Formats: sequence, C-alpha cells, structure tokens
Amino acid sequence: MAHLKKSIYKFSNKFDTAAARFTLRHPYMGFAAMFIGMPIFILGAVCVSTTVIILPISLIFGWV
Repeated sequence: MAHLKKSIYKFSNKFDTAAARFTLRHPYMGFAAMFIGMPIFILGAVCVSTTVIILPISLIFGWV
C-alpha cells in the first residue's frame, strides 16, 4: 500500500512539474488549456457520468 501511495505521489509530482513547464513555455496555450479546455473537459465528464448512472435507472423504471 505504501508503494502505491508513493507511486501516485511521484506521478502527481511529475505531472505538476510538466504542466508548470508547459505553461511557462507556451503561455497562451496554457491559458487556453486552463480556462477553456478544463471547463469543457469537466462538463463532458459530468455529462458522461450522469448518463452512465441515469440510463440504467431509466431503463429499470421504464422511462425510456
């Protein structure tokens, strides 16, 4: 379990470092990724998650 936590921490640290480096090298693309891309990604993830949860429930109750 400790090895798993350590590997997750290492991955998170590497990802943060890479994201910071990308943002410093490409400021306009970093801005677009943070303030345009991330909200679209989050909305898409919420839409897919809601569909995956609600569709089986609607089929069980015969709403579709």
